[in-house]
Amino acid sequence: MQPLLGNNGRGRRNSLFTRQLGRFILVVIALQVFAALATYPFLPAQIPSHWNIVGQIDGYMPKATSAIFFPSLSIGLCILALLSQIAITRYSADTPNLIRRVPGPLLAGLILFLFVLQLTTLAIALGIPLDMSFVICLTLSLFYIVLGNYMGKLRRNAWIGIRTPWTLASETVWERTHRLGGWAFVAVGLLGLIVSFVPVLRLWAMIGPLLLLGIGLYAYSYIVYRRVGMPV
Repeated sequence: MQPLLGNNGRGRRNSLFTRQLGRFILVVIALQVFAALATYPFLPAQIPSHWNIVGQIDGYMPKATSAIFFPSLSIGLCILALLSQIAITRYSADTPNLIRRVPGPLLAGLILFLFVLQLTTLAIALGIPLDMSFVICLTLSLFYIVLGNYMGKLRRNAWIGIRTPWTLASETVWERTHRLGGWAFVAVGLLGLIVSFVPVLRLWAMIGPLLLLGIGLYAYSYIVYRRVGMPV
């Protein structure tokens, strides 16, 4: 079985992420734990845990649960990613090395996103007036930009990517769909960055473009499939 963390030898190409990226993820999780412990004595008994579509708090959780929620979620995501890496290595030996490396930066971005949400939640609980909908829209938009930059690097596989019947059936369809998908996710992210500063449009910026993007890429993969002369 190939190593899960990068090294200076051959395993570096097959690892889930490089050592530098692994250290970054560990540092972010350590900061999550530190933030939870440092603020715990000053937090109220109930911590905001859910916001409605207009950005108003409509759910709470005990502060003890809140303290372990974000670090536990990040650790759980890392475990899930490592288990996925084991499965890919064991059952898909022909999976390109690049596919195995792409999830690492995305995992780091997702954990960093959770850390930002944790800090925002703690700040609001401590009485600092922050707009959660603004933070979510802004950070999600940045994540979409990162996702878009990596999407074009994926090669055809059965694990991650835009997996439609037509992308899985043709390398050409896969490449064209993911090339367009990469540009589209970057565009959605840039649009989200702008719309983050327009409160009335934030919800639509987070939901609407993604729905259209999903439908559009699904249809596009079929159109390309037909154009390259593949049988239906």
